[in-house]
Formats: sequence, structure tokens, C-alpha cells
Amino acid sequence: MKAIAALLFATAAVVAPLHAQQPDAAAMVRSIRLSATLQQMELKGSVRKDNKATPVHLFVKENNMQFHIGNEKPFHIRMGDEKAELMEILDAKGATRPFPSARLAEPVASTDVSYEDLTLRFLYWPGAKFEGEEKANGDMCYKIRLDNPGKDGAYGVVYVWVHKKWGAFWQIRAHDRKGVPIKEFQVKEVMQLPDKKGFTIQQMRVNKLAGDRIQSITYLEFEKPGAAAPKGRGR
Repeated sequence: MKAIAALLFATAAVVAPLHAQQPDAAAMVRSIRLSATLQQMELKGSVRKDNKATPVHLFVKENNMQFHIGNEKPFHIRMGDEKAELMEILDAKGATRPFPSARLAEPVASTDVSYEDLTLRFLYWPGAKFEGEEKANGDMCYKIRLDNPGKDGAYGVVYVWVHKKWGAFWQIRAHDRKGVPIKEFQVKEVMQLPDKKGFTIQQMRVNKLAGDRIQSITYLEFEKPGAAAPKGRGR
């Protein structure tokens, strides 16, 4: 496998079409991960909350992704067949060390996006379960359940809605270990990459939840390098 950003959320998150013959949950999640290893790109944008925007610079090459967010230290994600490793970049020469698991749930740049979200690490959890078809974020999707096999991170169960036409994640809802919804990701706009071979997220809305109530909203947005693809439901 080689490297997108499906990013979380993400997931950093890049999308590509999937033409599944039947709703195989593991195959759909694997396809999303695979699409993340097939793109090479550089994107600039921002993460925005309460009218305060922090610059974001995303670079993807093969199975490596780097994020630069505002004045915070850049970090590196190694995407493989079975896991995504989050690494701290220590110096200008590119030396790295594993990102502390205790910090996975920390917010990035005082937003509702965490380090855990940016890796979309839950897409690597085993035992994906197909839970049917339903409308989510304005379009028909396949619904998939993923259960956290470990004790790290903030999420116990994550539901992923995969767009039936595009084969990309269209909505994600993360629950804590008691089953309470605490975070939701909705793709609002996608755009075509300059090479015309795939699509990536242009805007994603991140809702911080307290059960069914939205506490706050963050937008992850990228500058448009090419033609726009269909939009999700508006804000």
C-alpha cells in the first residue's frame, strides 16, 4: 500500500470512488484506507472555530502525511496496511518519536479537533460491522460500526457512514466508552484534485457533542486546487 487524507476527520481526509458489489464493512473501510495511500498532494487551509482561523498545511507523499497547524509543532502520520502511527517531529532534520497516547484526545489549536481525529485511527480498528443503509448528511450511505479494541483515546465506539456513490466517508459519529455521542464529523464540500484522479475534502464540519446537543462547532477547510465535486448538506 502507498498513501490520502481521509482525514479525520481524519482523517486528515481524502476521498476516492468505491464500487462495492455488496456491503462488506471491512472491505469498505479498507478501501477508504487504501485511497489514503494512493494520492500525493499538498494542501493549504485552516481550522476555524468561533471566527478564529488557524493556518493548516497538509502534505501527503506515498504512505507519509505531515501536518503543520499554526505555531504548534508539526507532526507526522505513517499510514500502513494495519495501522496509522502518529509521530512528533523533533527537529528540522525530521527526527521523530511516537506521539504520547495520553495526548491523543487533546484539542489542536484550541478547536474541537483532536490529534486522534486527524489520524482517523479508528479506521484501523478490527471487526468492522455492517449496520445497514440510511440517509446521513443529505445522502444515502452504508452505516458501519467500529469498536475500540484498546484503552487509549477518547472513543469507545465510532459509526462511519460511507457514501454509496463515492465510497468515501460522509459522516462519522464518535461515542465515549459509555455510549454517549461526543464528536461528529460531516463532509460539507469535496473538490477534485489537480491530477483529476481523485477527490479530497474541501470543508468538513466537526461538532462537539454532549449527547444529542451540539456544544460547539469547528470547520476544517482547504483551499480549492481544482474543480468542485458535489456538496454535502449545508451548514
